[in-house]
Amino acid sequence: MTVNKQEGNVAGSRIQPAIPIAGVFFKFLLFNAIWCYYTTFTPFSCWESYATALAATLVLSVPYILTRRIAASILVMVVLDIWMVANLLYYRSYFSAIPLSSYLLAGNLTDFLPSVAASFRWCDGLFPASTAAVVFFMLWRNHRSKIIFPFGKHAYFTLLIFLCALLAVNLSIRGGFLTVYRNMKSSAHRHASGPPLYTLFGTLYFDYADELPELTEEQEHEIHNWLSERPALVPVPDIASRNNCIFILAESLESWVLNLTVENQEITPYLNKLLKERSTLYAPHVLTQVNGGRSIDAQLLVLAGLLPLQTGAYSCRFPLNTYHTLPKAMKELKGTRNYLLTVDKTKTWNQGAVARSFGIDTIVSYPDFRMTEAFGNRKRLGDNAFFSQCREKMENGEIWRSDENVFIQMVTYSGHSPFKMPESLKTVHFSNRIPEVMADYMTVAHYTDEAIGKFVEYLRTRPEYGRTMVVITGDHEGLADNRKDLCRTKAGKGIVSENEFTPFIVLNSPIAMYHTKVMGQVDIYTTLLNLLGLESYRWSGIGQSILDSGKPGVAISPKRSIEGDTMFLSREELLRMRQSQVISDRIIRFDKLKDLR
Repeated sequence: MTVNKQEGNVAGSRIQPAIPIAGVFFKFLLFNAIWCYYTTFTPFSCWESYATALAATLVLSVPYILTRRIAASILVMVVLDIWMVANLLYYRSYFSAIPLSSYLLAGNLTDFLPSVAASFRWCDGLFPASTAAVVFFMLWRNHRSKIIFPFGKHAYFTLLIFLCALLAVNLSIRGGFLTVYRNMKSSAHRHASGPPLYTLFGTLYFDYADELPELTEEQEHEIHNWLSERPALVPVPDIASRNNCIFILAESLESWVLNLTVENQEITPYLNKLLKERSTLYAPHVLTQVNGGRSIDAQLLVLAGLLPLQTGAYSCRFPLNTYHTLPKAMKELKGTRNYLLTVDKTKTWNQGAVARSFGIDTIVSYPDFRMTEAFGNRKRLGDNAFFSQCREKMENGEIWRSDENVFIQMVTYSGHSPFKMPESLKTVHFSNRIPEVMADYMTVAHYTDEAIGKFVEYLRTRPEYGRTMVVITGDHEGLADNRKDLCRTKAGKGIVSENEFTPFIVLNSPIAMYHTKVMGQVDIYTTLLNLLGLESYRWSGIGQSILDSGKPGVAISPKRSIEGDTMFLSREELLRMRQSQVISDRIIRFDKLKDLR
């Protein structure tokens, strides 16, 4: 018995030192599994995912090997836990790993803590749980402070060097890491497989190394050809003039809540009434195309007619580029003064710099409003108070004086995830048969609907309204990864849209229309140029006007899938649509619009 016990102790003492290394490796595999659940499990059939995970594990375990102290490994595991969970939370909202440039925005995280908390899933708890398990097993036998390894350092580093050499040779044969990664990101099905295949370290390295590669002559030619083949933006004959534009960008507004009644309660009664008017243009199937910049990407799409960067936020990487925008077109051709009204701080998403680059003359932001109705943990002004105070500023001449044409961009806040609002402000209530997230979303939508509706009523009292066009759209979808779960519930099935559609509504439109086909957010910019008679402006955008009878009912998503009716599209048209993301990315990166006059 004593001999067996001693043999067991010896075996345990040999295995125990490897537990921290195994713990780190487990975290990489766990991260890959969760990531692939949301994307594709293809990386699990590739040997590179295991080799890179093991190589990263060995590198991160070097401090543990050299010091022989468990504390060194615990520190590494805790940092990995935080980093990996943060990237999973980011993916659930933005569908990518955290870009290198976004780490500089960590200071803005406090503004979005409720949205971050809403993205947590039970599986995220496995990361700190695995760290706790390693600590428990290491302390279980009450071993000495310094660990004795059953293998030598030479063997350890030989394995590490071998793995790195194997990966380097493999990548070299295939054209190098950057080439392999670029090709993967251009793939329709594997574009999100970078983190599990090459770890988060590889993703960050790609962001760094691919920051500003040289634009080749061939790539320059591709941009020129793609732009030259765009359909011409044809003026609409005998269209009524609109000299003012009020552009309301509603936070997380989706189309499915419009014209919807749940438990005998109309969710958006004000907007529903406006949709029935003869002078309204309504397109319910606008595919949201935002990427890593989320809300600020929406402004790029609808105001500048560009698809967002494939990696990172343009507002942080290229805020001072030349952008040809709707506000600039209005100023140049209509003589407008351009305003931005937002309850957020101008530092959020670098909004202040973007507004200036987009041609905004006056910014009215967070410090310019009275906090009469606090919303969410960020304590931002609720939509009802926001529109009410905007009305006050218009009435006292601070905004929109009687002698000026205007472009006014208004950005709401209350629709931010997790859609929680003060009980005192709720105007609809649902039974427990409705899932909580769905009920909260509809409650906020009802509140925002009333705020917008009352503001539109005020606008109609102004003498300029006959020459004013009011645009209402969402900045992006709101449900993120809650969508699939809600669509499977009894209450949500057939009500919650399976697609990420936001509405596009134009009040007092010179052309009334009910556009049922799929369109993209990037098409809004070009359509508004048409409606406002701005066809002569130098930049007509990446999109296509829905007033063009030849426009196909399709749009490309950030995930590179083409949504809508693709049945009658030729292979060339499909290829052109897929190329649009790359073309727009290059236009932004290399500031290609600066030479457009």
